[in-house]
Amino acid sequence: MRKLTEGNITRLVLTFTLPFLLGATLQRFYTLIDMVMVGRFLGTNPLAAVGATGNIAIMFTCICAGFTGGFSIIIGQSFGEGNEKKLKKNIAHTYLLSSIILAVLMATGFLLKEKILHWTRIPDELHPLASTYLTISIGGLFTAMVYNMCASVLKAIGDSILPLVFLAISVIMNIGLDYVFIAILQKGVAGAAIATVISQGFSGLLCVIYCMKKRPILKVSLQDFSLKENYFSQLIPQGISMSLMISVISTGTVILQTGINSLGAEVIAGYTAGRKFIEFFLMPGGALSETAAAFTSQNYGARKYDRIRKGTKVMILSAWIVDFFEMIAVLLFARYMVMAITGKDASPQVIHAGELYLKSNLPFYYFVSVFVICRCVLQGMSKKKTPVVASIMECAVKILSVAVLVPLLGYRGVVITEPSIWILGAIWVWVNYSRHLKKKLKELPAE
Repeated sequence: MRKLTEGNITRLVLTFTLPFLLGATLQRFYTLIDMVMVGRFLGTNPLAAVGATGNIAIMFTCICAGFTGGFSIIIGQSFGEGNEKKLKKNIAHTYLLSSIILAVLMATGFLLKEKILHWTRIPDELHPLASTYLTISIGGLFTAMVYNMCASVLKAIGDSILPLVFLAISVIMNIGLDYVFIAILQKGVAGAAIATVISQGFSGLLCVIYCMKKRPILKVSLQDFSLKENYFSQLIPQGISMSLMISVISTGTVILQTGINSLGAEVIAGYTAGRKFIEFFLMPGGALSETAAAFTSQNYGARKYDRIRKGTKVMILSAWIVDFFEMIAVLLFARYMVMAITGKDASPQVIHAGELYLKSNLPFYYFVSVFVICRCVLQGMSKKKTPVVASIMECAVKILSVAVLVPLLGYRGVVITEPSIWILGAIWVWVNYSRHLKKKLKELPAE
C-alpha cells in the first residue's frame, strides 16, 4: 500500500506510473501477438475478422473496467481519508455491484451478438469467423471482470506492482496458448479468443488469492455487505460516470469501425495493423491517466488540492516527453511496423492503409495526452459530468465521420477522425479542470 498524499510528487508519479505502463505494454503486447499470429498463420480474412470484431469485445471489457475504475475512485478517497470502516464497506459493495453488472453485460452480449455484427456491417465473408470470436469473448467476460475488479481495488490503495505481476504471468501464458491453439491445434480465430480467456482467468484468480491472503485491509465480512447504510449513493454514480465515459468512447470506436468495415477486407486489415501500434503509442498517456485517477482521488480525499495541480503538470510533461520520441519512431519505421503484423506478402493496399493511419495520427499525440490525463483528474475529484460530456463529444465526432467523412473522403475520412477528437477533447477538459481546481483551491483556509 502507498500513500500518494505525501512525498516528492515527481518521484511518486513516475514510480507509480511505471507498473501501469508496463502492465499496459504487456496487455497491448499480447493483443499484438494475437494479431501477428492470426495475420501470419491464418491470413488476411481472419486478421480482418478479428480486427473488425475485436473492438466490440473490447467495448464489453471496457464497460467492466469503467465500472470497477469508477468504484476504485471512491475506495481511494476512503483510503485517503483514513476511514477503514468506510473503506471495507465500499469494497464489499463494489464486489456486489460488479457481480450484477457482469450478469447484465453477458446476458446482453449473447442476446444482441448477431444484431451487433449486422449493425457494424461485417462483410459476409468474414461473418462466421467474427461471430465465433465474439461469442467466445463474451462468454469469457467474467474473467476480465474479476481481474479488473481486484486490480482496481489494489490500485486504489496504492498497490500498482502486484496487478502488474499477475498480468505478466497472464501475458506469458497467453502467448504460449496462442501458439498452441493457432499454430499447433489449428483452432483458427477461436483459438486466439480461447487463449485470451484462459490467461485472463488465471490472472484474475491470482489477484483474488493475493487480496484475500496478503491484504487484510481488503478482507470484508458479511456485515460489510449490509444495505442499511447507503454506500451505493456514491459508488453507483461514480461507476456509471466512469463506465459511461469509457463505454461511450468504445461505442464510438465500434461505430467508426462500421465505416471502416464498409471499405473492404484489405482496408480493415491495414487499419487493424496500424491501430495496434497506435495503441502502443497511447499507452504512456493511458498509464499516466490511471495514475492521475489514483493520485487525485487520494489527495482529493485529503483535501490537498495544490498537490493535485502540481501532480497534473508533472504527468502531462512526462507524457509529452515520451510523445516526442514516439513521433520519431513512427516517421522512421511506420511501414515496417505494419509489415510486422501483416507480413511482407500482404498487398500494397493493406500496407498503405496501415502506414497512412500511423502517420496521420502522430502530430496529435500531445493533445491526446492532455485529454486522457485531465479527464481522469476530473474523475478523481468527483467531477463526473465533464469527462462524460467529453466522451459524448468523442462519440458524436465518430458518428459524424461514419455519416459524412467516410462516404465523402473514404479511408482518409477515417484517419482524420481521431485527431479531431483529441484536439476538441483536450481543450474541453483542460478548461474545465482549470476552473474546478481554482474553485477548490479557494475553499482552503488561508495559511
